[in-house]
Amino acid sequence: MKKKLFWIAVGQFISACAYCQILNANDLVATGIGGLAAVVNRLTGMDVQMLLILMALPIFIWAFFSYNKKQIFYAGFSYLMFTFYVGIVNRYLPALHTDSIAAAVSGGLVGGIAGGIIMKQGVANGPESIVALYLKEKKGISVGTYYLIINTVVICSSIIFGNITMIIYSLICTFIMSAVTDKLIIGFEKYYNVSIMSDQYLEITQFIRDELNRGATFIQGMDTSNVKKKMLIQSVLNQQELIAIRDYVKSLQDDSFICASRSNSIIGRGFDVE
Repeated sequence: MKKKLFWIAVGQFISACAYCQILNANDLVATGIGGLAAVVNRLTGMDVQMLLILMALPIFIWAFFSYNKKQIFYAGFSYLMFTFYVGIVNRYLPALHTDSIAAAVSGGLVGGIAGGIIMKQGVANGPESIVALYLKEKKGISVGTYYLIINTVVICSSIIFGNITMIIYSLICTFIMSAVTDKLIIGFEKYYNVSIMSDQYLEITQFIRDELNRGATFIQGMDTSNVKKKMLIQSVLNQQELIAIRDYVKSLQDDSFICASRSNSIIGRGFDVE
């Protein structure tokens, strides 16, 4: 638990830096309550830290009586760290003013790293996450759909400032942030589910085991062209291993058949994707 809280705190510090020093400093709109607070701040001049607290408080009160207490604890701690760091960063660290493209890219990268660190802990990272999980469990609304709607509304609300360009750059930043977060959670290595139909299944399996150091599974199949029984080999390989097995099967010069599909989540010994 202490390790999880530590990484949440680290992630939220990085997130606060991206929010204050890059996004707000360059008039880009963040997602969620943070983005809404920034929009209200520009309209009214109210303190961003106070706006973050006032906007989240009703959600946490509702969640306390309606949702999982453990998730509320982690979401509350995560959001508290973010709000606390926003005050620290705004007061003591300089804003990083730059052009809109650089701000969108750097804000997306830094914010995505922060999101990946927090999401890898498997907890709700703020009031928006609590609402997303509640709607998924109780109403059947997917988390992705919820975030797409709320983030689009928040970012597009900045149209009241009359700057369409900033909305476009904010959307680019959000896309980059989501992509980086996904990469940190899923991993950068690409893995493939590979199915091989061949008469020489023993030789291919030995190659997979000895040369690639991977396991394989046999499934009995049948070739409908000649109604002949064949053995289907299934294995999970990374990109380099897929190229190696493809070249090996080609060298057999028979009617062996390979089908490979990308796998986004692999859990188990010998794999890094979770």
